[in-house]
Amino acid sequence: MDRQLLKAATRDSFEESDSTLKETVSRNRSMVLARTAEGNTCLHISSMHGHGGFCDAVLELDESLLSLVNSDGETPLLTAITSGHASLAFSLLRRCNKPGLSDSIPRHDNNECNALHHAIRGGHKALALELIRTQPALSQGVNKFNESPMYLALTRDYRDVFEELFAIPGSAHSGSYSYNVLHAAVKYGNLLNPICKRNKSFGCQESLISS
Repeated sequence: MDRQLLKAATRDSFEESDSTLKETVSRNRSMVLARTAEGNTCLHISSMHGHGGFCDAVLELDESLLSLVNSDGETPLLTAITSGHASLAFSLLRRCNKPGLSDSIPRHDNNECNALHHAIRGGHKALALELIRTQPALSQGVNKFNESPMYLALTRDYRDVFEELFAIPGSAHSGSYSYNVLHAAVKYGNLLNPICKRNKSFGCQESLISS
C-alpha cells in the first residue's frame, strides 16, 4: 500500500498527508485496492480508526472495497464493529445494503462470527437491531464456539434483540459448551417463561431447568 495513502487513512484526511494524493488516487483507482501485510485495505484501516470522512471519500472512488476481507476474514463493516465504532458501522451498513454489495453483510470472520455476533457482544444494541432488520439471515449464524446471536442476546439481557431474533423462523439458538437459549435464560434469570410458552422445541424439562 502507498505510504501516503496509509497515512491518510490513519489520519482521516487526504489533504493532511499529501494535497495531491486524492487526485492521484482518483486517476489510478487500483491504488485504493492495495493491501498491508495483514491484508487490510485503506478502508479497513480507516474503519479501524473510526474515520467516517476518509471512508466516505474512498468509497466514492470504489465501493467494491466494502466486500474485501483482510487476513482475519473481516470486511470493513466487521472491522468497524470490532473496533467499537458503531456510528461508522451504521454508515457502512447502509452503503452495503444495495444490489451487488449486500452479500458482504452476512460475511463472517475466521472465528465464524458475523456482524450481529460482534454488535451484541460489543454492547451495540441499536446496531444489532438494525442488522436484524436489514439482514434477518444473520440470525442463523453460529460461530466456532457454537454461539448464536440469540444466545448472546440473552447473556447481555437484550430482551428486545432476543424478541426480534425469536420471531424469525429458523433462527439459531445454540450456545457455547452445548448450552442453548433455555440454559442462558435459566443462568441469567431472564425470559424463561416466554421461551417455554412459545417454543416447545427447547424442551422445558425439570432436569434441564434445574441444571
